[in-house]
This record gives sequence, structure tokens and C-alpha cells, in this order.
Amino acid sequence: MKQSLKLLKINCNDKARQSLKNNFPKILFVIALFSTAGSSHAQRNLKFYLDAAFLNNPVMKENLNLIRMGELDKSLKEAQNSLPQISLTTNYLFAPYLNNNGKIITATPDPKAIGYDAGITNGGLYSALINIEKNIFNGGLTSALENQIGIQQGLYKYNYELERRNLEKQITEQYLNAYKSLMIYHLTNDVVKNLEDQLEITGELAKKGYAKSQNYLLLKIELQSQQITLKENFQQYKNDILQLNSLCGVKDTQTVFIDSAQIKMNDAKTDFTFLEKFKLDSLSTANQQELFETKYQPQVKLFFNTGLNAVELDGIQRKFGLSAGIDFQLPIFDGGQKGITRQQNEISISSIKNYKQFASTNIENQKKIAVSNIKLSQNNLSSINEQLNDYKELIMISNKQLRAGDVSMIEYLSILRNYIDLRKTKIEKETNLQLEINNFNYWNE
Repeated sequence: MKQSLKLLKINCNDKARQSLKNNFPKILFVIALFSTAGSSHAQRNLKFYLDAAFLNNPVMKENLNLIRMGELDKSLKEAQNSLPQISLTTNYLFAPYLNNNGKIITATPDPKAIGYDAGITNGGLYSALINIEKNIFNGGLTSALENQIGIQQGLYKYNYELERRNLEKQITEQYLNAYKSLMIYHLTNDVVKNLEDQLEITGELAKKGYAKSQNYLLLKIELQSQQITLKENFQQYKNDILQLNSLCGVKDTQTVFIDSAQIKMNDAKTDFTFLEKFKLDSLSTANQQELFETKYQPQVKLFFNTGLNAVELDGIQRKFGLSAGIDFQLPIFDGGQKGITRQQNEISISSIKNYKQFASTNIENQKKIAVSNIKLSQNNLSSINEQLNDYKELIMISNKQLRAGDVSMIEYLSILRNYIDLRKTKIEKETNLQLEINNFNYWNE
């Protein structure tokens, strides 16, 4: 930045220098902005991937569409069973007679005429009617259908929330695994940089005779091995990110560096419960019986029509009229079907209760397992941190002994590898702890 400002001062006249002085804060901001933009990398967090998954997941979209369709279905059922039904019907029936004194169409044919029986055809039909039907009492069918739609809507919403919960758990798990790969890559990268620095120093000492050539070669071999591991670790991280993108429906090929995600135990109860599914299943079974029993209740329908209705062409202009009536239905006996279906549904509800009890026990066991694993991981991490502190002290001592020739390069590299392996173990244990917390949150209702 200083060099950039110096060049600007050399090539500007006095007037330009004064302008530069007045606008120095703006120029400083622009330079800082470009400097930051050039050195930054694409950075994403867990929320970015969760939001993308919720937005792109086809199952969640399908359940949202089903919820919208359910709302329309409620209006459809109301239109079918409560609102008046208006229709236009037209009919034309041609039933001619032969040997009927010249009259081809009539409702009173001559006894010698040849044709269909007038009692069947009524001589023909000329009809154009507007018909209106209205249910005024349909045995509680409308109420039962509304209950059915409400239960189905509840099931759609449950499936939506369940998919959201499953997706959140799955995405979080993959994110944590990707972050573990990133941490292992950073660890290996730090090791490679330190080995490069040590190799440079050892090489200079070897040239001057202060270090053995054997130590230099051993250090060089170890560096080459760690460089290979570094490439493998970076490839593993890229694979994990691509897998994460696939789960979230993100089409992206750039390499991004993700933030850490500290998952915390959710002790508070959520609005979601896995057992809601069994409640909805029981309600659905009871509703099936409710719908079945509506046919045993009285059903009353009013009907009305008006228009043209004639059987002969003669005087057809005076055959316009209207009619109205009432239709009543009440089943008397069907062989005891109601009692049989009730017993069947009671058996189904009993089975649902058994599944619910089994699922409840499983949920509690899963929570206990997760809590036990969390405590174990926390204890193991405390032990690993103590070991790492001891290893740091051991490496400092080994560094001094290596310079004094009291320890060989082979022994030193062995200690270094063990230290690196222990740091990898810590990264894995930290990830496992986060995974177990995520698992507990999933089952915690």
C-alpha cells in the first residue's frame, strides 16, 4: 500500500497532489477493499447449506404442494356435497311407427301399428331442462369429509416437518464430516510448512558440517510423505463438499472453505413429535368408520327443474313447465355391516397403539445412547488435551536433544508422527461429539 501511494506522489503535479490529499480517505478505502477482495476465499456456514436444502429439496416441495391441494380439496368437497348443483340436460328420442294411418310419431298408436310399445318409449322425447339439486340433510357426510381433510392436512404437515428434521440431521452430519476433513487438511498443511522450514535449516547446517546428511535425508523423506498426505486430505475435503452440495441441491464447482459449526444440545422441547404420526393414523381409522356410518343416517335432497319436456311435436310450444320434489333415503338393514367394520377398525387402532408404544421406547433409548456417548466423548477429549500438553513439552525437549545429538532423527520423527496422530484423533473426537449432540437434538422431542 505504501509503495502504491509513493508512486502516486511521484507522478502527480501540485494540483493533483492537493486533490490526492483531499481524497486520501476514499483512496485508502478503495485500496483496502481491493486488497481484501484479492486475498479472501469463498466462505460458507452451516446455515447456508440448510437454507439451500430446505429450498431445493423435492420432497419438501411436494408436501407443500399437497398442503395447498388439501386446502383446495376442502372447497371441492363443500361444492360437491353442500352447494346447489345446477345442470342443463337435453334429450331427443325418435321412436317411429309404421302402418299407423300416416302418423309416424305419436303417444297413442293404432292397435295395428308396428313399432316399440308406447309404454316404453312414450312415443318419443323432446326435452331441454335446467335442473337444480340441493342436499338439505345428508347424514353428517359433510362433517365427516371435513374431518378427513383436516386429518390429511395434519399428515401432510407432519411429513413436511419430518422431512425437514431428517434433512437437517443429514446435512449437519455431512457438514461436520466435511469440516473434519478441512481441519485435518489444515493440520497436515501446518506440518508440511514446519517440515519445509526445518529442512531448509537442516540443509544449511549439513552444508557447514553441523548436521548429519542422514538427518537431512530422513527429514526430506518425511516431508515428501506429508506432502502426498496433504494432497490426499485436500481431495477428501473437496469430495465431502461436493457430497454436501449434492444433498443440498447446490450446483457449484468452486472450492469453498466452510466455517466451524458448534452444535449445542437442545434441552427445550420442540413443537415436533414423532408420535404425532400414530395419533393421526388413529384419527384416520376412526374417520373411516365415521364416513362408513353416514350411509345409515337419513339423506334428504330437494330437486327442481324447468324447461321443455314433450313426447309429441303437436302443440310443443305449450309444453314448457316446471317440477319440484324431494328425495328421502334411509337404510333399514344391511346384514350387520356396521358392527363388523367397527370391530375391524378397533383392531387397527389397537395395532397403532402397539407401534406407538414401541416407537416411544425407541426414542427414549436413542436419547439415552446419545447422552452417554456425549459424556464419553467429553471425557476422552479432556484426556487427549492432557496428552497433547505432554507431547508439546516432549517435542520441545526432543528438539534440544536433537541439536545436542542425544536423540536420533528417526526417534524425533517418530515422536512427531505420534503427536500429529494424536491431533488428528482430537479432531475426530471433536467431530464425533458434535455428531452425537446433533443426534440427541434429532430425537429430543
